[in-house]
Amino acid sequence: MTRVRFIGKRTVPIVVTLIAAFVASGCAFGVPSDLDVSATKTTLRVGETVQLSVIQRLPSGSRDLTSATTGTIYYTTGESMLIPEPDGRVTCIGTSERDRESAVIGALNSEHHGSLRFQLLPAGPGPGLEVTADTTVLPEGERVQLRVFKSLPGGGRRDLTPISTGTRYLTLAGNAMVDSSVVSVSDLGLASAVNSIGRFNYRTVIVFVRNRDALGWIVLKVVRAGSL
Repeated sequence: MTRVRFIGKRTVPIVVTLIAAFVASGCAFGVPSDLDVSATKTTLRVGETVQLSVIQRLPSGSRDLTSATTGTIYYTTGESMLIPEPDGRVTCIGTSERDRESAVIGALNSEHHGSLRFQLLPAGPGPGLEVTADTTVLPEGERVQLRVFKSLPGGGRRDLTPISTGTRYLTLAGNAMVDSSVVSVSDLGLASAVNSIGRFNYRTVIVFVRNRDALGWIVLKVVRAGSL
């Protein structure tokens, strides 16, 4: 059996993308599956979140590998629909305009791997945070200010843009995992596009935002400089 070995941080997105592609196609040949990945439910509606559990079974007992501090990395086979967070929470953000979809969340820890398939439905609570920007199309090297608001029960809304309010920003850019190589977001919500997207004509980036139990997202598009 071929073993997947990690050789430095730069290989991680490549390895994760390849494994995600194998799992999405239903072919996990060569990828050892020895982690027990579970959740209290595997059907999610848009805006719903569930906590994963990742357990490694050992002859002497078991190890909880759910936390990112153990070295576990999560990937998704459908980042426009199902978002994994480093702490093992998983949120449905869409169904690609279909009545029903599915996607897989996988967990990698060193050479150990496991995955869990979710069924996704459109009707749900939706986002609890409003994430806005003056533009969602960014030329290479440009920046845009994100704004994050939460509606208040008595009317009005609260600005939760700075991370000092408890807000956390995660970006996914087509590599099946959290990845800030195309767009990074500052502590004050300033989204900065990479200076070059290389051979690509454009890159699509999902910015997922969480503040405690409230969440939201926005989709940005990074294009070549001078193309607008």
